[in-house]
Amino acid sequence: MVTESDERAPAATSLLVGSPRHALRRAIMMHPALYLPLARWKRAESALDGETGFVLDGLERSANTFAVLAFQLAQNDHVRTAHHMHAAAPLIEAARRGVPTLITVREPEGTIVSSMMRQPRVTPRQWLKTYAAFYERLMPHRDRFVVATFDEVTTDFGAVVARVNDRFGTRFRRFDHSDQQVRAVFALIDERAAGPPWQPSLNRFASGFISADEYFQATRELRRSDGAGTVLEHRVGRPSSERESAKPAMRAQYRSPALADLRARAGSAYRDFVA
Repeated sequence: MVTESDERAPAATSLLVGSPRHALRRAIMMHPALYLPLARWKRAESALDGETGFVLDGLERSANTFAVLAFQLAQNDHVRTAHHMHAAAPLIEAARRGVPTLITVREPEGTIVSSMMRQPRVTPRQWLKTYAAFYERLMPHRDRFVVATFDEVTTDFGAVVARVNDRFGTRFRRFDHSDQQVRAVFALIDERAAGPPWQPSLNRFASGFISADEYFQATRELRRSDGAGTVLEHRVGRPSSERESAKPAMRAQYRSPALADLRARAGSAYRDFVA
């Protein structure tokens, strides 16, 4: 049986060789013909398909979870949304199909240090290669996306939604970025991280199969009786004091002189994409 401590403390060999699974995923996630059938088989509700009306995605730890839940909370409707693929392939396919698409982005160090805490068996070298390859692969399609930085998403997501509407002619409701609404999003993020018994309903809400009102109505009694469960702070997609305390050690690994060339490549890919 694998314990939480086992998952968070990788063996010494994994720090050197990294994760073969991550390396394989990096290769597959660049190509729609390879990636999309697997995504639809594994996570059909959140994968891009013929019914998708909006794509909201980005690399891991780029405020994607906040954006998806805030978006659906504001819509309170049935906007079929592809999300949380963290891969270039569905974004390339969305560009080809002309599906309205928002990509959330974050600078390399913030993205990778946070990712290292969530998946410590993946080395910073692997994360840097994946980060750079993601943006480089998407760059030829850049003019078909709206791009929002981590800070834009987490401080005024309503303005980001307005940019999507301007770009694609959509009429999505703007998120009210008030303290009350932000707390509501963080509560949903905690529920998602805890993996409650009603997780399937939460997934359907995030993907736009059910509205916010329908989600809360369907889960009200379960929430009262069971509770959402335990939130793993190193995995949750919101600010966390536990993660903050762990960042210096991860940041030191990220800033290793041996990774200088990869950091430069990742930084260049990010700046070109945002610009």
